[in-house]
Amino acid sequence: MNVRDVEAVIAASGYERHGRPYGGSAFRACTCPKVGCGAVASGSERQDCPEHRLNPVQLWHWSAECPQVLAGARTAIGRGLAVFPLPIGGRVPEPGWQRQATLLPERLPELLAARGVGIGCRASHVVALDLDVHGDDDGPGVLAALADRLGETVPETFTVATPSGGRHLYFRVSTDCTIGSFSGVRSPLGPGIDVRGPGRRRGGYLVGPGSIVDGLPYLILRDVPVAPLPDWIGQRLQAHR
Repeated sequence: MNVRDVEAVIAASGYERHGRPYGGSAFRACTCPKVGCGAVASGSERQDCPEHRLNPVQLWHWSAECPQVLAGARTAIGRGLAVFPLPIGGRVPEPGWQRQATLLPERLPELLAARGVGIGCRASHVVALDLDVHGDDDGPGVLAALADRLGETVPETFTVATPSGGRHLYFRVSTDCTIGSFSGVRSPLGPGIDVRGPGRRRGGYLVGPGSIVDGLPYLILRDVPVAPLPDWIGQRLQAHR
């Protein structure tokens, strides 16, 4: 790839310099999800940093070739989950993210340049359960206890591990499903289980696999087909609506 091509990709992606203070100097270490790429600190490597007029090859790496981000997004699309960009290191998307959600893998290098991965529930036709593990919350335990009480089982489905030790479970729903999103005490499934659904208009979203937030990754835990939403879960969500 020549210099002109790299610069065009960076311009199209809205590339911005990013990083964090390193060693108390003006140098900023790379925050790209690629393992170890933040190790550059001095000498010739310093000249390849986005804060120091680096060469085109390194610019391309920082802006559009984060392998963990692209790999996670491609796997999600392969499972029928629509991907959109999140700000790098962030959880809150920019306005209009619903229109960017795509199932086309060829769009990913440009769409996710210097970005994280989001999954749109409405475009994906899924309901997702966010099982929190934080403080007194034990979402996985609450869901397992509910299933046991009803004599049901939680089916194996596409699952993403979150940095806190929680889980995102994705379940397929029909195109006319309007289950919305619920959080905290409003959750009809119990404490520690947030729900993200397609809703009636815009729908909810989750941070997707490959994203890095606060230096910690969202990783695919089970790469299996997205299972249909179990009736015993769907009935509770519909009734609560």
